[in-house]
Amino acid sequence: MGRSKTSRSVVATLIIVGCTILGSCSQHQQQKPEDALVAESTHVERVGSGADVIDTQTFVLTDSTIRLKSGNFPKPKGRVVNMLITGVDSRLGDPTMHADANHLVRFFLDSGCIEIISIPRDTYADAGFDDSTGYNKLTNVRANRGRNQYHAAVMEITGVDGIDYWVEFGFSQAIGLLELLGYKSNATSALKVLRSRQAFSTGDFQRSFNQGEFIRQIMLKNVRRSTTVIGDLAIRAALMLVESNLTFDDAAYILVELNRHGFNEDPSRAWVRIEPPVVSKFTTYQFDSSNIAALNRKIDLRNKALGLDSVKPASTYEQRLLTLIARASADSAKSATSVIRILRRPYQQKAWLQITEHRKRIEYRNRLCGLLEDAYRRRKDIEAADRIRALLTVENQINGDK
Repeated sequence: MGRSKTSRSVVATLIIVGCTILGSCSQHQQQKPEDALVAESTHVERVGSGADVIDTQTFVLTDSTIRLKSGNFPKPKGRVVNMLITGVDSRLGDPTMHADANHLVRFFLDSGCIEIISIPRDTYADAGFDDSTGYNKLTNVRANRGRNQYHAAVMEITGVDGIDYWVEFGFSQAIGLLELLGYKSNATSALKVLRSRQAFSTGDFQRSFNQGEFIRQIMLKNVRRSTTVIGDLAIRAALMLVESNLTFDDAAYILVELNRHGFNEDPSRAWVRIEPPVVSKFTTYQFDSSNIAALNRKIDLRNKALGLDSVKPASTYEQRLLTLIARASADSAKSATSVIRILRRPYQQKAWLQITEHRKRIEYRNRLCGLLEDAYRRRKDIEAADRIRALLTVENQINGDK
């Protein structure tokens, strides 16, 4: 079966950037009805005809809310590909990663449908602690027991028997992915909306649903628009931004099969469910770029009323990044190993993407990547050095930089 470059571009973009989200560490708060954000309801219909009908009468819509009925979700048959998308939370330069956004995306290839299973970060899972500590949560499994045990925990919670592909990225990488997806001028604001949980009465449950719904809307809107989404160059950049076992050809195959079996913009072709189904009633929001500012204003007002409007200044992060670059620069003449030790993790995090001023972002990126590339070449790790050079080339082509 032939696979066009355009088709590959579409699916890789959607799969990689479908979940540009991270969690925040705040307490659940109560939300009054009048504080609810305006939402747009989605109609749910039946797919197929005759014996091939997939029952999607799963959702009960009331005003701006949607009720997820546990156990009544569609159950398509045939081949399924399971992909775990994880938003990890780690401090600048820190290798420890908490799994703060957890979404198992299931591609039903023979039915042309997509299911997103969203799991709140604080869902119980054995993270290796005594239960009396309160630390046995899914978010801590990734940090304390590693990727394989984290995958095993997700499979146990969702009831799936395997994870075929995984994609992981942090805050800075999420900003870059959102920019690739079209949130060029408001990526940070979009990420803030997707990370927010304090403003919702059900806290992390609503946030997890928001993130799953974001993935759903992105896929419904763009999977079939092969002539209007970003091309292969952006896909190469997206693949370079994340950590994943997904290949370009694997992504292309998924898209070809979904489209061949009828996936389209019909909203019943994709759905979100929460595991475990402790909460069933959620508010639905439209996450178009044009709506981000209004959503942010509503969230800010709610957080201010709750006394949760404190924000760390961006200058603090910038200064920490500059300090790391300066340390590596000072060690560069003496030890390539020291440079790698200091800058390897900030490079993996793509730390420069949190710098909003374009000139500074490029300056810090070039300094960090230049020092690290040189250190790898001095250590004769040509493959690692070439990966850095390839990233710089692609980013410059996308942004029109030299």
